[in-house]
Formats: sequence, C-alpha cells, structure tokens
Amino acid sequence: MLKVDGTETGTTPRVINVGVGKHTLTFLKEGFTAGNYPLEISPEDVSGGSVSYELGASAFDSVELRDGSLLTGDLVSISGMDAEIRVGGSIQHIDRNKIKRVMLVQRDTPVPNLPPAAMPKP
Repeated sequence: MLKVDGTETGTTPRVINVGVGKHTLTFLKEGFTAGNYPLEISPEDVSGGSVSYELGASAFDSVELRDGSLLTGDLVSISGMDAEIRVGGSIQHIDRNKIKRVMLVQRDTPVPNLPPAAMPKP
C-alpha cells in the first residue's frame, strides 16, 4: 500500500502526480515495518521519475529475557515450563523463568484454501 502525505493512493507499482513541495511517501505491507520516504519537488524539477523502496525488517514477536537480551522471531508456543521461538528459521527453547516479557505482533489469521463444498446430486 502506498500513502502520499498520509492519504492512501493504492497498491504499488503505482503512477501518481505529486506537486511542488515536501512530501512523505509511506510504504506498507502486512508483516513488515512501514517505511517512509521523504520526497521534495522543486519548481525546477522536470516531470517524471520513479522511486524504489525496499521495506525494512519484518515485524516479529519479541521475547525480552531477564538478563536484558531480546529475541525477535515468531513465538511458536509458551507454557509454564518453556517458550519456543523461531529465530532465523530455527526453533529455540527458552526456560520460562528466564523470560521477563513477551511482546506479540498482531497478525491476521490466514484463510486456508479449501475446495468448494461438494454439492449433493439431485
């Protein structure tokens, strides 16, 4: 999703018209941290041009340990005994007593691709 000065303009790639002045392009994609791109157009600038922007790090869950370290990844499970967090593709088991705080990222529930329901024959 692309926003220009806070107003949604649609998904990228996208052709937009931007007037003279200072603007902020905001790029959003689910699962990624939003990115802002400052853009300044002067009266002498020639019409046309393009902007490429690579989104930053994925938005992950965070587990803060009592020793002050922070793990970021996908929290797989947590129980009274331990927590499992996927960091860089591998599962790490952490003793629950070593965990100070867990911060979860809100995600939409994935919709499974289910075949259409079979219709009974007449």
